[in-house]
Amino acid sequence: MKRVLIIGAGGIARRHIRGYLKTGRAQLWIVEPHEGRRSEVQREYPIQGAFSDLAQANLKAFDLAVIAAPANYHIALGQACADAELPFLTEKPLAVTMEGVDRLVATVARGGLPVRVGYVRRSSPETQFFREQLLGGRIGKLRMCYINCSQEFPKYRPDFQTTYYAKQAMGGGCILDAASHMFDLLMWVLGPVGQVSGMYDRLALPGVEAEDCALIALRFRSGAMANIAMNQFQKPNVCNIEMVGEKGNLLFNATGEILLATDDSGRWERLYQLAGGSPMELHEKRFAMQANTFMDIVDGKDGPLTTLTEARANLQVALAAKESWDTQRIITL
Repeated sequence: MKRVLIIGAGGIARRHIRGYLKTGRAQLWIVEPHEGRRSEVQREYPIQGAFSDLAQANLKAFDLAVIAAPANYHIALGQACADAELPFLTEKPLAVTMEGVDRLVATVARGGLPVRVGYVRRSSPETQFFREQLLGGRIGKLRMCYINCSQEFPKYRPDFQTTYYAKQAMGGGCILDAASHMFDLLMWVLGPVGQVSGMYDRLALPGVEAEDCALIALRFRSGAMANIAMNQFQKPNVCNIEMVGEKGNLLFNATGEILLATDDSGRWERLYQLAGGSPMELHEKRFAMQANTFMDIVDGKDGPLTTLTEARANLQVALAAKESWDTQRIITL
């Protein structure tokens, strides 16, 4: 059994708690300064112990940590774990600015620590199948990608006005919080981003500072281009990722269905269908997959989870998307 320290006790932390408990391979402790949340998690889940501050925990006593605090705390908490030589997975995004990022990357590299960032879609078999088809040449050389990933965020996070999401300084808004998932997937397939152009705004959600919609264009160093449209107020829960290659198009949707089109007949061939569940139920299952994968990585095995250097590049893209709109120019990375 792995001794796992979950840092945080909010909504995302509880997904990690459920995920690790489902593996049957972990005993859990939590760190949470808010007494009410700390007590609530202890009542709801079989937690071995709880701390109100990270300094109370002997980091040497744990096999790994999961950082599920707001994004503005990720670097400081990650540095504390890295200094103690404790492997950790931190939630996305890696940070909200580049401050402290390179120091953390260097510390992790010197220690050879297994550290990953929680872009949870990488854990799932449908995402891995999608990538294998693309890299295997199923639709030929990749040229373009169209993404619409949008949902009614308040339905799934009714507490959004009182969480990190409401504050830009805490990593809220659809670019760092949601679009960065798409950056991660695209860079996993297409490689480094060269240029970024973005627009964003808050058009609908009340009581928050951060943006609830964005339009982002990326050009990759390979020459491929991508267009990402996202809002967090529409009623349908949609996530369509369509890759365009020289031999056809591959479409990946929110239900785990992967479709292929190789002509203009309008017919799509189903290559893959994940069995059962709504988009949010499927998303919940990914946390157990991610937990198993990260524990395997800690044990020295390989796995597809996002590395610290990949997450650093992702953060640069997210910050560039905001800078592009703020300065009214295309940003070159």
